[in-house]
Amino acid sequence: RLAREWGAYGIDDEGAAAQRSVLIEDGVLTDYMWDLLRARKEGRKSTGNGRRETYMNLPMVRMTNTFLERGETDPEDIISATPYGIYCVALGGGQVNTATGDFVFGVTEAYLIENGVLTAPLRNAQLIGNGAEALRAIDLVGNDFDTWAGTCGKDGQGVPVSSGQPTLRVSELTVGGTGA
Repeated sequence: RLAREWGAYGIDDEGAAAQRSVLIEDGVLTDYMWDLLRARKEGRKSTGNGRRETYMNLPMVRMTNTFLERGETDPEDIISATPYGIYCVALGGGQVNTATGDFVFGVTEAYLIENGVLTAPLRNAQLIGNGAEALRAIDLVGNDFDTWAGTCGKDGQGVPVSSGQPTLRVSELTVGGTGA
Protein backbone atom coordinates (compact mmCIF):
# COMPACT_ATOMS: atom_id res chain seq x y z
CA ARG A 1 0.00 0.00 0.00
CA LEU A 2 1.30 3.43 -0.97
CA ALA A 3 -0.25 5.68 1.67
CA ARG A 4 -0.21 8.92 -0.31
CA GLU A 5 -1.21 7.56 -3.71
CA TRP A 6 -4.59 7.86 -5.43
CA GLY A 7 -6.94 5.17 -4.11
CA ALA A 8 -5.17 4.73 -0.76
CA TYR A 9 -7.21 4.60 2.44
CA GLY A 10 -6.69 3.82 6.10
CA ILE A 11 -9.84 1.75 6.67
CA ASP A 12 -11.68 -0.23 3.99
CA ASP A 13 -15.46 -0.16 3.45
CA GLU A 14 -15.97 -2.99 5.95
CA GLY A 15 -14.06 -1.29 8.78
CA ALA A 16 -10.85 -3.33 8.41
CA ALA A 17 -7.49 -1.56 8.54
CA ALA A 18 -5.70 -1.30 5.21
CA GLN A 19 -2.35 -3.04 5.14
CA ARG A 20 0.52 -3.93 2.85
CA SER A 21 -0.21 -7.24 1.15
CA VAL A 22 2.61 -9.02 -0.67
CA LEU A 23 0.94 -11.08 -3.38
CA ILE A 24 3.99 -12.41 -5.24
CA GLU A 25 7.49 -12.74 -3.81
CA ASP A 26 10.53 -14.09 -5.66
CA GLY A 27 8.22 -15.24 -8.45
CA VAL A 28 5.93 -17.24 -6.15
CA LEU A 29 2.29 -16.45 -5.34
CA THR A 30 2.31 -15.94 -1.56
CA ASP A 31 -1.13 -14.57 -0.71
CA TYR A 32 -4.35 -13.03 -1.98
CA MET A 33 -6.33 -9.89 -1.21
CA TRP A 34 -9.12 -10.61 1.26
CA ASP A 35 -12.36 -8.94 2.32
CA LEU A 36 -14.21 -10.02 5.48
CA LEU A 37 -16.61 -12.45 3.78
CA ARG A 38 -14.02 -14.37 1.78
CA ALA A 39 -11.49 -14.30 4.60
CA ARG A 40 -14.03 -15.81 7.00
CA LYS A 41 -14.91 -18.57 4.50
CA GLU A 42 -11.22 -19.47 4.07
CA GLY A 43 -10.22 -19.14 7.72
CA ARG A 44 -8.08 -16.08 6.98
CA LYS A 45 -7.93 -12.48 8.17
CA SER A 46 -9.08 -9.57 6.05
CA THR A 47 -6.31 -7.65 4.33
CA GLY A 48 -8.47 -4.53 4.25
CA ASN A 49 -9.48 -4.93 0.61
CA GLY A 50 -13.28 -4.83 1.03
CA ARG A 51 -14.26 -1.89 -1.16
CA ARG A 52 -17.35 -0.47 -2.81
CA GLU A 53 -18.17 2.45 -5.07
CA THR A 54 -20.93 3.93 -2.87
CA TYR A 55 -22.93 3.04 0.21
CA MET A 56 -25.57 1.55 -2.14
CA ASN A 57 -23.16 -1.20 -3.27
CA LEU A 58 -21.98 -4.29 -1.43
CA PRO A 59 -18.24 -4.41 -0.68
CA MET A 60 -16.11 -6.88 -2.61
CA VAL A 61 -12.41 -7.71 -2.84
CA ARG A 62 -10.67 -4.90 -4.72
CA MET A 63 -7.15 -3.66 -5.28
CA THR A 64 -5.91 -0.32 -3.95
CA ASN A 65 -2.26 0.46 -4.82
CA THR A 66 -0.79 -2.42 -6.79
CA PHE A 67 2.85 -2.30 -7.79
CA LEU A 68 6.03 -4.18 -8.62
CA GLU A 69 9.02 -3.15 -6.57
CA ARG A 70 12.09 -1.69 -8.23
CA GLY A 71 15.13 -3.76 -9.09
CA GLU A 72 18.79 -2.94 -9.61
CA THR A 73 19.22 -2.36 -13.36
CA ASP A 74 19.45 1.11 -14.90
CA PRO A 75 16.61 1.52 -17.46
CA GLU A 76 19.10 2.62 -20.14
CA ASP A 77 21.00 -0.64 -19.57
CA ILE A 78 17.78 -2.60 -20.09
CA ILE A 79 17.28 -0.95 -23.48
CA SER A 80 20.91 -1.39 -24.53
CA ALA A 81 20.79 -5.09 -23.52
CA THR A 82 17.79 -5.70 -25.80
CA PRO A 83 18.74 -6.64 -29.38
CA TYR A 84 15.18 -6.38 -30.71
CA GLY A 85 11.99 -5.43 -28.93
CA ILE A 86 9.41 -2.80 -28.13
CA TYR A 87 9.78 -0.10 -25.49
CA CYS A 88 6.27 0.66 -24.22
CA VAL A 89 5.96 4.09 -22.63
CA ALA A 90 2.18 4.22 -22.15
CA LEU A 91 -0.67 1.74 -22.30
CA GLY A 92 -4.31 2.58 -22.99
CA GLY A 93 -7.45 0.66 -22.22
CA GLY A 94 -7.40 -3.08 -21.87
CA GLN A 95 -9.21 -6.13 -20.66
CA VAL A 96 -8.28 -9.03 -18.41
CA ASN A 97 -10.11 -12.34 -18.16
CA THR A 98 -9.84 -12.86 -14.40
CA ALA A 99 -10.61 -16.58 -14.72
CA THR A 100 -7.72 -17.33 -17.11
CA GLY A 101 -5.38 -14.36 -16.71
CA ASP A 102 -5.49 -13.65 -20.45
CA PHE A 103 -5.17 -9.96 -21.29
CA VAL A 104 -5.07 -7.44 -24.10
CA PHE A 105 -3.85 -3.85 -23.65
CA GLY A 106 -3.68 -1.04 -26.17
CA VAL A 107 -0.30 0.66 -26.52
CA THR A 108 -0.58 4.45 -26.79
CA GLU A 109 3.15 5.24 -26.97
CA ALA A 110 5.93 2.84 -27.93
CA TYR A 111 9.21 2.65 -29.82
CA LEU A 112 11.02 -0.11 -31.63
CA ILE A 113 14.30 -1.27 -30.07
CA GLU A 114 16.89 -2.36 -32.63
CA ASN A 115 20.40 -3.39 -31.57
CA GLY A 116 19.90 -1.82 -28.13
CA VAL A 117 18.78 1.56 -29.49
CA LEU A 118 15.31 3.17 -29.57
CA THR A 119 14.40 3.77 -33.20
CA ALA A 120 10.98 4.22 -34.85
CA PRO A 121 7.77 5.09 -33.00
CA LEU A 122 5.02 2.46 -33.17
CA ARG A 123 1.30 3.03 -33.54
CA ASN A 124 -1.86 1.01 -33.04
CA ALA A 125 -0.16 -1.86 -31.23
CA GLN A 126 -1.72 -4.21 -28.71
CA LEU A 127 -0.05 -6.39 -26.11
CA ILE A 128 -1.68 -9.81 -25.87
CA GLY A 129 -0.79 -12.45 -23.33
CA ASN A 130 -1.40 -14.16 -20.04
CA GLY A 131 -0.61 -12.54 -16.70
CA ALA A 132 1.16 -15.49 -15.10
CA GLU A 133 3.21 -16.15 -18.23
CA ALA A 134 4.14 -12.47 -18.59
CA LEU A 135 5.30 -12.33 -14.96
CA ARG A 136 7.44 -15.43 -15.48
CA ALA A 137 8.96 -13.81 -18.58
CA ILE A 138 10.29 -10.74 -16.72
CA ASP A 139 14.06 -11.03 -16.97
CA LEU A 140 15.25 -7.49 -16.11
CA VAL A 141 13.84 -5.04 -13.55
CA GLY A 142 14.78 -1.36 -13.53
CA ASN A 143 15.86 0.74 -10.55
CA ASP A 144 13.37 3.49 -11.47
CA PHE A 145 9.74 3.62 -10.31
CA ASP A 146 6.61 5.40 -11.51
CA THR A 147 2.97 5.35 -10.42
CA TRP A 148 -0.25 6.34 -12.13
CA ALA A 149 -3.86 6.81 -11.05
CA GLY A 150 -6.72 4.73 -12.38
CA THR A 151 -10.05 3.11 -11.68
CA CYS A 152 -10.70 -0.56 -10.93
CA GLY A 153 -13.94 -1.62 -12.58
CA LYS A 154 -15.67 -4.73 -11.27
CA ASP A 155 -19.32 -5.82 -11.43
CA GLY A 156 -20.43 -2.35 -12.52
CA GLN A 157 -18.57 -0.54 -9.74
CA GLY A 158 -15.55 1.71 -10.08
CA VAL A 159 -13.15 2.55 -7.25
CA PRO A 160 -10.02 4.73 -7.34
CA VAL A 161 -6.74 2.81 -7.50
CA SER A 162 -3.13 3.37 -8.45
CA SER A 163 -0.54 1.13 -10.01
CA GLY A 164 3.20 1.39 -10.23
CA GLN A 165 6.28 -0.32 -11.55
CA PRO A 166 9.85 0.17 -12.64
CA THR A 167 11.03 -0.36 -16.21
CA LEU A 168 10.68 -4.08 -16.97
CA ARG A 169 11.93 -6.31 -19.74
CA VAL A 170 9.53 -9.10 -20.64
CA SER A 171 11.41 -11.63 -22.76
CA GLU A 172 8.37 -12.77 -24.74
CA LEU A 173 4.93 -11.29 -25.36
CA THR A 174 2.60 -11.23 -28.36
CA VAL A 175 2.31 -7.86 -30.08
CA GLY A 176 -0.48 -7.27 -32.57
CA GLY A 177 -1.82 -4.34 -34.53
CA THR A 178 -1.85 -2.69 -37.90
CA GLY A 179 0.87 -0.93 -39.87
CA ALA A 180 1.62 2.75 -39.24
